Amino acid sequence: MSSKTYGIALIGCGCMGEAHLNDMYFKENVSIEYVCDLDEARTHDFANRFNAKHTTLDYHQVLQDPAVDIVIIATYPNTHLEILKACIDAGKHVLCEKPLASSLEEGAEMVRLVKEHPECKVLIGYILRHNKTYQKVAEMIQSGAIGKPVIMRMVQNHHTMDWNKYLSLIKSTSPLIDCGVHYVDVMHWFTGATITELNAIGLKTEADVPDGKYNFGMLTAKLSDGSVGYYEVGWSNTMASCNTKEFVGPKGRISITYQDNRFNHHEEGDLIEYYRYPEKTYEMINLLSKRKPTGDQLEALIDMIENNSPGTPTIDDVWKSYEQVFKADEIIKKGL
Repeated sequence: MSSKTYGIALIGCGCMGEAHLNDMYFKENVSIEYVCDLDEARTHDFANRFNAKHTTLDYHQVLQDPAVDIVIIATYPNTHLEILKACIDAGKHVLCEKPLASSLEEGAEMVRLVKEHPECKVLIGYILRHNKTYQKVAEMIQSGAIGKPVIMRMVQNHHTMDWNKYLSLIKSTSPLIDCGVHYVDVMHWFTGATITELNAIGLKTEADVPDGKYNFGMLTAKLSDGSVGYYEVGWSNTMASCNTKEFVGPKGRISITYQDNRFNHHEEGDLIEYYRYPEKTYEMINLLSKRKPTGDQLEALIDMIENNSPGTPTIDDVWKSYEQVFKADEIIKKGL
């Protein structure tokens, strides 16, 4: 851990903003200088809970304070480009939530800004890259534990108990884009290959989803090493929650069960089930892993600042997954 204390400002007091502050509140190398949101009551709530020094409704105030070293952008994607530009103009380092932005053009502009301003370190919040369970599975697959090519089955469906929250997000971005960037990145990361073929389908099943938008989507991909994968996402009042994460190869299978989804041995953390073939044996790997290790992610940004290390993932890797989910999103919208 760095010996320097970094002044932190959070812009966006929502679910991910809370996840960031929860994980950094007790860090010795962090001082929470500002919490900023358009909802004044939220800023005061966050300030009280996380002992922030200042609250504000105007993020420009945050950027004028020399006590702020790092800005966390945890707002909706359609605001990311504007805020990132202002942060870079003010010479601040940035941890920005995914996805990059709400359009391919805005995302490309963000990548350009990041590359043109290496003095401002910018890390995009691909939290799975810092998750110990996914790191372990990546290591296993890359070392040949299940052989190649690989079938990647990934589902993240939500039975929405707070539909208005999801509806607001749908108006800003598509479900396939919002978390799809994570799982397309997983396809690239786990295999070391790139997507060569892509397709997608989607559907609107909720009446109040705006025209031209959808609440269920699935993308399928073929990669340069022969591997294939799919990612399915649904946000719905009627769909059952599902968190399938399974990776199948000629030499075996690996599946992930999150700690919260385990029926037994919950206290052991996440479960990685590893089936070997032709041995036909099972190995159960228990791993204590934070679902959203935002503290580790922040330390990765600090390492970029202090040691000029590349991002995890790099901005080029971020763009690779971002571009693919937008292609899939366009395919779905044309078919609606």
